[in-house]
This record gives sequence, C-alpha cells and structure tokens, in this order.
Amino acid sequence: MTKKLGILCGLFLATGATLNFAPRAKQVERTEKQIADMLPTKVDHFTAQLAEGQYCSYVMNESNYQILQPWGIVARTFVDGPESYDVVVIASHRKESFHDPQVCLRAQGWELTNQRIDKIETKTRGTVPITLFDMAQGGDKRTAMYFLKTTQGYYADMAKLKWDMFTYKLKHMGKDDEGAFVRIMPMGTRDVDKMKKFAADWIDKAVDTSNNYY
Repeated sequence: MTKKLGILCGLFLATGATLNFAPRAKQVERTEKQIADMLPTKVDHFTAQLAEGQYCSYVMNESNYQILQPWGIVARTFVDGPESYDVVVIASHRKESFHDPQVCLRAQGWELTNQRIDKIETKTRGTVPITLFDMAQGGDKRTAMYFLKTTQGYYADMAKLKWDMFTYKLKHMGKDDEGAFVRIMPMGTRDVDKMKKFAADWIDKAVDTSNNYY
C-alpha cells in the first residue's frame, strides 16, 4: 500500500513539474450553441420538441451552470406517439463538469437504486458501455441511463473517465480532453430494451450530425 501511494505521489509531482515548465497547450473552447448544433433533433421516428425559437426543450436552472461550469447543457425531449425520452447533454473540457446524476436526482426527490453497468450495440460505434439505474418517486417508477464520451471513447465508469482525462492532460502538455455526459430518462414507456434501442439510435444519429465528434 505504501509503495503504491509513493508511486501515485511521484506521478502527481511529475505531472506538476511537466505542466509548470512545458509550453501551454491551447485549450479548445466551445459555446452551448455550437454543442447544440452538433446534436440531433430527430432520431429515427422520434422528434425533439423544442421550445419556440430555442435549441432546447427547456433550460436548466442557473445553479447547474454555476456548479458544473460546462460549455453548455442541452436538454431535448424526443417524442414518438406515447413513447418519449428526455435527453440531457452536458458538454465540457473540465472533468469536474461530469458528475454522478444521482446527486441531482435525489435532490429532486427521486429514490435511486440498483445502479449497474450495461451496454448497447450501435451501428457506428460498436458496443458502448452505459450505466443503468432505477428511479422511484411516489408511485412513479422507471429506469434511466447515462454514459460519457470523450475523444478517447465512451465510458460508463465515472472514475475511469476522470482518470483518463487526467492522464490525457499529462500526455498533451496541459491540454484538457473534451467530451460530454449524456443522461437519457424515459418519459412515456418504461421498457428498458426500447430505451436502450433509442440510445443506440441517438448515438448513431449524433455521429452523423456532429461529423464524428460523438
């Protein structure tokens, strides 16, 4: 244990020295509108119901922006008859912007249980890892999901994502990796397999609308 701690401390010291003396890499900056323009508004038979004249279905509270400090938060509700899904994308180059959604959902009165790793099969990105979790509030019960995407790939594990973003910064002389947290919540059907299919279709469409960014 002591040896592992020493190695970890050495890595952090080396990182600090590298970033202090190396030329500063130019950071990528994006606006919320740029992020929104890369995201799909139609997924198979589903259409995003946007607020009039807006690129989102609704706007998150200002406190979310203050706490997460992302490039942007794009929330879109996709509807196809009785089936609908709420998709929230939080885009950033700061690993601190990517958080466990259970914190926010519990604050909204949801009881969350049974978090587990799963996967979906996409046409464009192959197998993508996801995290599923059950939600309950009064008599309302449903299963939601989230995943994360950076230039290094897709993630279901928040800790691994943050570690990989840390090592990316080390390898790229202080330049941050960039990506997004994506949360999908069913609003109509409670069929998990249908939600997973929608998520896979959303990724395939996002690959196209973002020119392979997602």
